[in-house]
Amino acid sequence: MTTNPVGKNTKTIGINMTKNMADELEARATSMHLSTSKYCKVILTEWINSGKKLTLQEKK
Repeated sequence: MTTNPVGKNTKTIGINMTKNMADELEARATSMHLSTSKYCKVILTEWINSGKKLTLQEKK
């Protein structure tokens, strides 16, 4: 993570993911006329504000 010089109390993070997932995020963002970064911020904010917990399981 790096400090974002544009605003105080902000950070820029990078996330490695599969190409298919990245392509899907880009397509959804484009369909809503948003940048991929803004789209990810919106969906993560919605999920965090929902209070729902994420359940992770090991792959077998």
